Amino acid sequence: MEKEYDPHEYNIAVPCEVCGGLTFVDDYGNSGKCSHCGWKQSRNNAYMDIEQGISYPMLVPLSRAREQYKAGKKFKATFEDFINGLKFYSEMLFWHDGKVYEVYYKKNFVVFCNKDMIYEYADEDEFRDKANINGRLLKDIWDEVVHPCFMYCGGEHDYDFPSED
Repeated sequence: MEKEYDPHEYNIAVPCEVCGGLTFVDDYGNSGKCSHCGWKQSRNNAYMDIEQGISYPMLVPLSRAREQYKAGKKFKATFEDFINGLKFYSEMLFWHDGKVYEVYYKKNFVVFCNKDMIYEYADEDEFRDKANINGRLLKDIWDEVVHPCFMYCGGEHDYDFPSED
């Protein structure tokens, strides 16, 4: 029996938009994880880099991802990338010190929470200026944050997730 055609199958060979290595995309220009650098390609990444300051589903803008790859660094979103992702997607996750944190919109507020706490901020600017973990401003400890991501993408296990003891 002949296999049914699947437009979401990664079967079109293309160069990775970050490292240039061979990767495969579906009919829509989206890819699984590049076996050379780990990037997930999307046909909209160049546009989103310019218009939104992010990529999807990787969050790190394409231009910075290329810089990070050339420098031998892992892909890591900045705090501003995270804010841009929140504006675009409305629901974000990150891990710090083995705990998962959520940031999302609830009506007109920005909610920042985990299983032990919940804070509401009037907007992204107040979140940027006041969000903290144990009295330490999030923007000041961002280098300690692990796997900032879109909430939906957080469950795909594209990264080595920290343990949630």
